[in-house]
Amino acid sequence: MKRKFLLCTALLGFASTLAQAGTVSLVVGTPGNDNLATPTLFSPNLGGLLLNFANLNTGLSCEEGVTTDCPTFNPSTYAGSGVTISSPNGLLEYPYSTQGPASNPVELFDEGAGGTADTTIGLNFATTAIGVGISDSDDPVEVQLEALGLGGADLGTFDVSTDVVNAESAQNYANTYFVVEDTTAEIYGLEITQTDSSVNNSGLAISDVQVVTPEPSCFLLLGGGMALIGGFSRRRKKA
Repeated sequence: MKRKFLLCTALLGFASTLAQAGTVSLVVGTPGNDNLATPTLFSPNLGGLLLNFANLNTGLSCEEGVTTDCPTFNPSTYAGSGVTISSPNGLLEYPYSTQGPASNPVELFDEGAGGTADTTIGLNFATTAIGVGISDSDDPVEVQLEALGLGGADLGTFDVSTDVVNAESAQNYANTYFVVEDTTAEIYGLEITQTDSSVNNSGLAISDVQVVTPEPSCFLLLGGGMALIGGFSRRRKKA
């Protein structure tokens, strides 16, 4: 199984180099809302891997406004699913998400100097889309999402500051949901940065992560890739 996964990863990366570069775009979605009598899920639903951090145990001493008692998140917690989540500031497991399951509403909180944040979601496989629920961001603030390609290449950066600020007056206070998607499987990660000069503002938290996972039929890419190479080789010989 492990060998198959590694081969699929290699084939997807190989296919990306053969195909023309895709187009990366941003979709502004709707966050899940556990404040409602009937809780709602995020939209759009990518139907792939979902990490909502409900498996994390923050402990009884960790509560809203007392982040010093919250446990530090291990960036490799979801490495078995091919995902790492990290920040140079460290991430805290904070039990105050209104997007995640009401039974265990955990979010990953990132707070650097002056209320800044820099959270990176890394993948060891290529995908066509990553969705992320963002919460706990204060106004005024500047938030950007950068789609990362193989080796951390910048595939496209999107300023979502206006969407985040507008969420301050929404029913599900200070919660937003975004999907960064590509027309080809070239995305290997997503970096979320918040810049803010006000020390009175808190950092930023993510409530859930969605990733479109490779299809088991990825081996078909090998046949397609070899056919492209064969055709190119024949054209060169004729020339």
